[in-house]
Amino acid sequence: MTIRVDSSGGLETGGSPAAESSGSARFQISLARLDQLHRSAVHLISGRLTPACPSFGKQIHELETGELIREIQEFHADADDFILYDMPIKEIVFRTLLAQGNQPMALSDLHRELTGRWSNALRPISIEESLLRRVLETDTYYGFAQV
Repeated sequence: MTIRVDSSGGLETGGSPAAESSGSARFQISLARLDQLHRSAVHLISGRLTPACPSFGKQIHELETGELIREIQEFHADADDFILYDMPIKEIVFRTLLAQGNQPMALSDLHRELTGRWSNALRPISIEESLLRRVLETDTYYGFAQV
């Protein structure tokens, strides 16, 4: 099961992944998967806040996952320093999904973000979609899940 923030700010749940072609597979951060991995979504997401976010500096017990995702989407979706070229691939994908409000993204769109937007002459990112899919499916840190 996956959980995401819907347009009204509530949390939605989704079902099992469907059999799809590689490029049309859709991924998001699954709070249920993070629970299975014994990882705190609040800790993981709050670690990406900057002073621009209203929740920055609050105590962990005061934070709520859905609100953190909304703040990151509002304050960081277009920020130049939220995603940097030298970040690991999984971190770039994680932050990309957060900046999109954790809405499911097609594997082809995530691939395009990595190889088109975040690849440059100093750090070329050359990864096939099938390999990116395997990286996301075998992740044990960020809670990526196919929806």
